[in-house]
Amino acid sequence: MRLEFVPKHKAVIAAIDIQSLKQGQTDVVPAVVLHLKCTLANSTLALLDKKLLPFLFQKGNGAATQQALEGVPVVSDMPQLTDIAVAVGALHWAGEQTGATLKIYQGVTGDQDITLSDCTVRKVKVEPKEGGAVEWDLQVYTSDVDQETIGALGVLKSLTRDIELIPAEPVSQKRIDEPEKLTPEAALKKSVKTGAAVV
Repeated sequence: MRLEFVPKHKAVIAAIDIQSLKQGQTDVVPAVVLHLKCTLANSTLALLDKKLLPFLFQKGNGAATQQALEGVPVVSDMPQLTDIAVAVGALHWAGEQTGATLKIYQGVTGDQDITLSDCTVRKVKVEPKEGGAVEWDLQVYTSDVDQETIGALGVLKSLTRDIELIPAEPVSQKRIDEPEKLTPEAALKKSVKTGAAVV
């Protein structure tokens, strides 16, 4: 699972749960869980699994197909729920995503924007809707908050805000025994820096 809600999307901050996280024997730090709800196009199901869209949605039949209007973008070319989607309803998705960043936008100047880093995205639920939309329901947890941020978050309950959910950058690891591959120019620069003789 690699959720990425970029660019901005509208989301309802349905609940805010202030918690405390114990570190060591005596230290306690604040933590917060935000419960977010947003409605997005069904193409976002690919963030969970590419097979979900054809599993839950299908192309509409002739009578139910809506004509495209000039200047209005089509939400989806697969707007009709499958029989499986109707029978199953909301899907709870197992797993967590760590290291994410949540940005909550407020106002025009950006002075009041809130950025939460090192977040864990969990308890993801998606509910397909007729017409090509999906209701996303998820929790974002972080202990990387201070009292001022918690105070700013506390007044947002039940409000709609623009958000961005940015996943952590993937870390590429190379094998220890893997030799370093250099271009001739890079090898020359490296040998000059280390003082090694160039053959």
